[in-house]
Amino acid sequence: MKRILFASVIFWLLCSSSLLAQTQGLDYYLYSSKYVQSIENNLQYRYYPFAHTSLDISGLSSLENRLNFNQESKNSQFKLGFNIEQKAFSHRFDTDYLSLYDASDLEPSPYVNKTASLGYQLAVEPLDSLSINVFGKALMRKEQDRYISGNQLSSEGYWLGSNGHYAAEHGLFQGGLSIGAERKKLAWEAFDAAQSSVYINLYSTNLIIDANANINQRNDDIYELKRDSLSITSYYSLSDNQKRRKSAVVGTVQYIPDERFLISLTQTLNHENVAYRNNEKRNNEETYNASSLGLNYEPHPLVTLHSSFDESSSKREYRNAVNNRIVEMRRWENRLIWEYSASDSLILSANLDLQMSSYPNDNHNYDNDLLTKSFRLGWKHYWHQRIRVGMWLGYALRDDIYTNAILSANNKQVTSYSLQPDCQFILGDRIAFVQTYQLKADYNDYTYGAQTGKANTFYRQVAYKYNLIFDTFPFIARSQDPIWLKLPFRSSPDNALLVDMSYAYEENQYADEVGDHYNLHAKNRRHTASFSIRHDIKSFFWTLTPKYSWGTWQEYSALLGFAWQFNNNSLVELSISPYGNTTDNLDWRSTLNLNLRF
Repeated sequence: MKRILFASVIFWLLCSSSLLAQTQGLDYYLYSSKYVQSIENNLQYRYYPFAHTSLDISGLSSLENRLNFNQESKNSQFKLGFNIEQKAFSHRFDTDYLSLYDASDLEPSPYVNKTASLGYQLAVEPLDSLSINVFGKALMRKEQDRYISGNQLSSEGYWLGSNGHYAAEHGLFQGGLSIGAERKKLAWEAFDAAQSSVYINLYSTNLIIDANANINQRNDDIYELKRDSLSITSYYSLSDNQKRRKSAVVGTVQYIPDERFLISLTQTLNHENVAYRNNEKRNNEETYNASSLGLNYEPHPLVTLHSSFDESSSKREYRNAVNNRIVEMRRWENRLIWEYSASDSLILSANLDLQMSSYPNDNHNYDNDLLTKSFRLGWKHYWHQRIRVGMWLGYALRDDIYTNAILSANNKQVTSYSLQPDCQFILGDRIAFVQTYQLKADYNDYTYGAQTGKANTFYRQVAYKYNLIFDTFPFIARSQDPIWLKLPFRSSPDNALLVDMSYAYEENQYADEVGDHYNLHAKNRRHTASFSIRHDIKSFFWTLTPKYSWGTWQEYSALLGFAWQFNNNSLVELSISPYGNTTDNLDWRSTLNLNLRF
């Protein structure tokens, strides 16, 4: 019945010639697969019946069926608002209806919740830099009793709130202050919240300062549905109260003494406290403190240096002190870029990462230090402008240490090597051949392997992928490569065809150390072939992408999609995507997306 009513509203809005529409639209989304079926609708409509007035009509509707455990959820909402603009004053009268429905085999009866509201909002802007808003709503709610079939629980309440914002500017400084408060009260839902924030900025030629701070507090009453053993009624009883307080301070300073030199400093401090009146064991407090120092420097027009140091500390404390933990992280990152010739460059990076986890209230049994040193060397070179060759050579050393003997058997050192070459070359302006490769090896050496009997392990991977691309856009324009864009190319933006044929291979091998060699005990292979075609014809495009993977396991998948943009802003999209391990057992996933702007 709700879907029929919602469709009637849409039909009335589309056919009513007396509504002088200014902004209006309808969004429709449909998804279907073997396990889930869902429908979503969203309607937005506004028109201006009189001078300085407007009427807003909006509706939301969603339906979802989860077939794997037989669950059905239906949500719908309808809003109607009337606005009046009077110089510094704005008035809004609105009404809202919300319906929630959820039924599954896990619950004895469906859950139904219906809420209606009637409200008024006043906005005052006496100055360009000052705005004040107040609102109030009367609420009515009905809910299906979860214990007694056919019994309805009713509640009446209110929702009040206000907020204000003030901004000022003096010379190079800008600042502002915002405050707000809300109170909502129903028979089984009640909360009050308050928030405030302040910011100050400074923008000059050599110095930039951004600083802001905010505080939020929210108190929620938690209710529990109970059944009266002496009668056939149920009622909500106040079981607990939750208080949540959050505060945050963020400051950034950037100093630019020269156009080739930039120093930045960022400081962040967050604090959160959660307290329960009765269930005090769940009380917890979390503090997060982070600092970052960055340096960008160009000592030469062809040389750029990026360096940064980050440090953070996160502390989580519970009232029962069982799961308290402290996590500290430090990272030092350096990257040097040398453009030794026109667009040919070498990149050297060196990083140092340290993560320390501590559990002080659990005798430090699970304390862990993780130290990673990584180095990467990158090279990019153009040959005759049409061939681009690149390579990344990587080395990393990671120490994984449990400082307490209870888990020290897991202490190990991981040494990683990686090689990632790639090559791309173009023929004309529309054909490209792309090659990417990866070789990787990891050695896991256990510190106490001889005492614990844990064997050192070895992992290696080889992977490569080839793409042959024909693109009439053309490919040079789509690549956005600064060197290739200097080459002559044609343009066909209204009728572009893209064809991409690819083949990929990946093999992973796992081995254990035995004596002076490694014994291979597991491996897997994966071949993937795909063919993709996309055709853009002005505002209409279609695409087809079949894909097949075989080897240790196999997968079948495909994507067939259509899209059409009309009336400039309206859009319709349709896709069908089968997926499965065999052709006899495919999951046919389909979507339909309709965005109408009228």
